[in-house]
Amino acid sequence: MPINTWDGKKGCYVEMLESIDEQMTAMLSHHDKVLMVRLDVHVHDRLADNDIMTDFIDRMRRWACGKYEKNKRLGYIWCRELSSDKGLHYHLALLLNGNAFKSHYYVLEKAQQIAEFHAHRGYRNVPHFGKEPMHMMIDRDVAGDYERAFEWVSYLAKTRTKDNKHRSDRANNYQTSRIKPRLNEHGKIFTSGDDYKKSIAAKANRAKQVTPKTTATEKPLHMMTDAERQLPLFD
Repeated sequence: MPINTWDGKKGCYVEMLESIDEQMTAMLSHHDKVLMVRLDVHVHDRLADNDIMTDFIDRMRRWACGKYEKNKRLGYIWCRELSSDKGLHYHLALLLNGNAFKSHYYVLEKAQQIAEFHAHRGYRNVPHFGKEPMHMMIDRDVAGDYERAFEWVSYLAKTRTKDNKHRSDRANNYQTSRIKPRLNEHGKIFTSGDDYKKSIAAKANRAKQVTPKTTATEKPLHMMTDAERQLPLFD
């Protein structure tokens, strides 16, 4: 698939590209439409950790999964970068159920509310978000949509400007959600053309076939041998 390194001269981290592909595929196995929104998060200091992103994702997930009953998951990919002109910043791509979230404006509004919450708490590092984030609706049934979206978000995996010198061991350069894909009746990832009802029935059948685990209190029944029956009860 095509990737975007901005200048075409530097490379990308393959591991991160694989994680991006995995989470995009997983989201599209659950939803025929996925809204992708990219936010750039700028902070004041060179932080030793990524707690500011952990807090942001946690608040965004609770909002996104509570706003609409049918929205049960939030996909995300973020990377940590350091450049001379922008300082420490994060690039973030959010993946949401496109049938529940029709517009990216709701996402931007919530991002601004989170930033204001940080400011009211007196936090020194208050995230600043772009006024007009990049966004794209990915349709599972439209040819080429996935490739365009992947090229667009692959920018986050570029090697250039990654913060490899100033971050601590507990601050990763990137992180993604861990959404597991829906499987079809053949046990493969659900894609365009698969039957939703068959995948639900297959999932139920797989659940029935799982061998129940024995508890610590469950012991196998011991059948006494003839020799054991002859042993005296007391010495």
